Amino acid sequence: VGALAALAVVVHAQTTPLFPVACELNVLIVLDRSDSVKGGFNKSRKFVTDVSEELQIGPEKHRVAMIVYSGLSYRREVFPWNFAKSNEEFVQKTNALRAIGGTTNTKKALEVGLELMAQRNVSIPTLVMVVTDGRSADDPKGPGKILQAQPNTWVFAAATGDPEKVDTRELMDITGNINHIVMHRGRDLATDITKRLLREAQDKCRTTTTTTTTTTTTTTTNPITGCELDLVLVLDFSTTTDPVYNSYKELSKRLVQQLKIGPHYTQVAAVTFATVGRTRVRFNLKKYTTQEEVLRGIDNLQSKGGTTAIGAGIEKALTQIDESEGARPGIATKVMVIFTDGWSNKGPDPEKRARDAVNAGFEMYTVAYT
Repeated sequence: VGALAALAVVVHAQTTPLFPVACELNVLIVLDRSDSVKGGFNKSRKFVTDVSEELQIGPEKHRVAMIVYSGLSYRREVFPWNFAKSNEEFVQKTNALRAIGGTTNTKKALEVGLELMAQRNVSIPTLVMVVTDGRSADDPKGPGKILQAQPNTWVFAAATGDPEKVDTRELMDITGNINHIVMHRGRDLATDITKRLLREAQDKCRTTTTTTTTTTTTTTTNPITGCELDLVLVLDFSTTTDPVYNSYKELSKRLVQQLKIGPHYTQVAAVTFATVGRTRVRFNLKKYTTQEEVLRGIDNLQSKGGTTAIGAGIEKALTQIDESEGARPGIATKVMVIFTDGWSNKGPDPEKRARDAVNAGFEMYTVAYT
């Protein structure tokens, strides 16, 4: 029971992908806020917003619709396709939802879901996520089977509350597949599992394979590297670089201009160093989400001179391995690019700090301008 309490486990061989492999996706969320989940509704809502971080919500990428429900006599809230044009708007509207109590009528919610499904973009896959404890007053098996039979559609259920009180038979009726049920007493673990499944599906869709009679070539859609990067720019703003520090900024901008910037692509942080006391993280990995913002952030960097503490710059850059700074451990490649004339004369040993960075998983590059 303990293992079942917080797992989404593949227990049977899959003949189809566990999640739809698609760069464009319809996502229908059916969220239970009845009495039986009332105490845990905030956790269920947080589960939904956390998982949405793996989506790129908008009309051109991941189109989202949502139904929030309880009993027949209580008001349902139905949010049509594309009600949120961005991740931020989705989180804002979802966080405004409140538990209202009442009985649970998942059957009616799924019937409303079928009406929304008739309005979806049928040219792309659809992911349906039903977030409930599986204790509906009316049997949802009928509309559940119709949902499962929809072409190019994957139906999942995430159980809320105590897994021992969840009606897993009902969740099976909704999804038709034991591997499509997420039990989450440990919400963080369930969130991680669901996000990882979404991430793996999107990684597959970013890779295309071309086969000829003699060769097979695999390419990716992302510029330059074909993978997510957490890029930390470390710029020497000491007095000795006064003649060239603007060139460091221009080189940094040229690099950024060659990358696709965003939460699912490359994220950029900037550190400037001079004297130990003048070494700063100017912006962290999560500060900017567009190329224009990063370029503007680099433009705004100003030098005040001082001695040269390269080791302090690397040390400060190492703070960007923390998730609180926007790092994506296990997902993004960590890259550090140091712009300097190499004349370190203060602060921690730069060679030791560089080894620390390599041990932390960074790929290290240095750039000099002459």
